Amino acid sequence: MVLFIITGTAMSFMLLSALAWSLFDLARKKLTAHAQPLTLAIWLSAGVTPLYLLLWLSQGASLPEAGYWLPGLVSLLVSALASVCYIKALSVGRIALLVPVLSFTPVVAALLSLWLLGEQLSGLQLLAMLSIVVAIFLLHSGWNLLLRPKEAGAGLGLMLVVALCWGTGIVFDKVALTSATVFFHGLIQSAGMCLVLLLAYSVDSLRRRDRLSVPRYSGPWGLMALALLVFVLAVSGQWLAVTEIHPGIVETVKRGVGIIGAACWGVWLFGEKVKPWQLLLMLLIIVATAGLALY
Repeated sequence: MVLFIITGTAMSFMLLSALAWSLFDLARKKLTAHAQPLTLAIWLSAGVTPLYLLLWLSQGASLPEAGYWLPGLVSLLVSALASVCYIKALSVGRIALLVPVLSFTPVVAALLSLWLLGEQLSGLQLLAMLSIVVAIFLLHSGWNLLLRPKEAGAGLGLMLVVALCWGTGIVFDKVALTSATVFFHGLIQSAGMCLVLLLAYSVDSLRRRDRLSVPRYSGPWGLMALALLVFVLAVSGQWLAVTEIHPGIVETVKRGVGIIGAACWGVWLFGEKVKPWQLLLMLLIIVATAGLALY
C-alpha cells in the first residue's frame, strides 16, 4: 500500500486547478445561453487542441513511452462516454435531482486507486474525503433524489455512468502520465474528445434527419477564449497534481472548492442568498479540505 504526504508544489497545482474549475463552470454556464451542450462541448475540445499542440511543441515535442497508450486511450474513452452521457442526461432528466450523483465521483476514484494502484488514504484523509462528499451531496439537495428517485427518470442511470467514468478517468490519467508529458496527454485527450463528440453530433443529426453541417457557435468569442484558457489551466493543473497526489484527494478537493466557488459566484454576481446550514456545510468542506491537504 502507498500512503501520501502532499508536497507544497503538488498542493498548489491542486488548489489552482480547483479554483480554475470553479471559474470554468461559471464561464460554461454563460456559454450555454449561446450554444447547445453538445455544440459547446465540441467547440471547447476543438479550441483547446491547438493550445495543447503549441504547448507540447514548445516543450520539445517529446513522444510518449509505449506504456502510455493503453491507459491514455482508456482515459479518453471513459471521458468521452461521460461527456455524451452527461449531455444526454441534461435532455432527459431533471438536472437539479441528478447533480448530487456527481458528488460520489471521489469515492469511485479512491476505490479504483486502491484496487489498481495500491494507493491508500490515511484514516484522517478518508474521514475528510467522506465528510466533503456528504456535504456536497447535501448542498446539492441530495435528499430530494433519495426521497423521489423515480422523478429523476432515465437521467439517473446516465448520471451514474458519468460519475463512474469521471472517477475512473482521473485514475487512468495518473497511470498514463507516468509515460508521457502533461501537454502530450492534453493533446491526445482533447483531439480524441473532439472526434468522438463530432461523431455523436453526426449520429444525432442523422437520427433527426438533419443535414450534416459544422456545429455553429454564435456567442461572444471573448468569453469563449477565456473559457478555453481557464479550461487548459484547470485540466493541466489537475494532471500535474495527480502525478503526486492520490486521485481521490484531487477529485474531492476539486468538487469541494467547486461548490464553494459556485456559492460565492452566486452571491457576488446574482445576489443569491446562502442559508446558515449551507454556510456550516461549506465551513466543514474548508476544514476537511485542509485536513486532506495537510495530513
